[in-house]
Amino acid sequence: MEVLYMGTAADERIPAMFCNCDLCRKSLELGGKNVRTQAQVLIDGSLLVDFGGDTYSHFIGAGRTLWDIRNVLITHSHPDHLTLEVFQQRYHWMSAETTKYPTLKLYTSAGVIEKIWRVAEARGLDRGMIEKYLEFIPMEYYRPVEIDGYTVTPLPARHALPEQAFLFLIEKDGKSVFYGNDTGYFDESIDEWLANNGKHIDLLSLDCTKGDVETPYYGHMSMKDGRAVADRFKARGIIDDETKLYYTHFSHGCKMTHDELERTAKEKYGFNVAYDGMFLKI
Repeated sequence: MEVLYMGTAADERIPAMFCNCDLCRKSLELGGKNVRTQAQVLIDGSLLVDFGGDTYSHFIGAGRTLWDIRNVLITHSHPDHLTLEVFQQRYHWMSAETTKYPTLKLYTSAGVIEKIWRVAEARGLDRGMIEKYLEFIPMEYYRPVEIDGYTVTPLPARHALPEQAFLFLIEKDGKSVFYGNDTGYFDESIDEWLANNGKHIDLLSLDCTKGDVETPYYGHMSMKDGRAVADRFKARGIIDDETKLYYTHFSHGCKMTHDELERTAKEKYGFNVAYDGMFLKI
């Protein structure tokens, strides 16, 4: 599988839009890997995870087109992971190619789908037009779904309560990605399911919104939390020494530049640090 990290930040991005903290100023000055946009990942150029407000710029920056996207996995409904503006962009007056559009399939929880329709109605969007070009497919925890050659299993994230937020295990051709951002430190029920079903993870990608700073916020993890998850998984044989370990989804609250994050992650926790535009092959 080929994995492209299109964005690696939390909602506010780095530098944050209305922030003048030391990290935001330094990130703007340094540029490059220090500039982070809202989290999004693309698998094999066709399977997209999340559709936040930076989606258009991600695809333009990567020299790619959304025309190639047939399936989108939505972790939860926070606006950095789901924007409804995409719906009206598929209306017939927005493109001369409308009649050639394939149906775009969005896979997410029933609760998110219900919220989509509530917001669409409140905005006065045309339901019939939305249904003409998009299909919403509900998923449930621990129930694998076959999607164009991938087996995708949604797992429970500790985030966006009371909504059913998802982590995703994505498998194809004997390889697997555990995409696990936007969650607090989760319990071992996930470990048990993975181990009992003989799962092996080739890329473990975990939330690191807090960086190496511990805060009480329940919905995100720190470097220390991610290392603890990796240790749990390794003890059960879910990962091994060949598994690629990456932190992603950073906030400016982490207070570290990319180089500082990278050094701390590697030296203290044995992890790598994802950045916008990073490409991996597993």
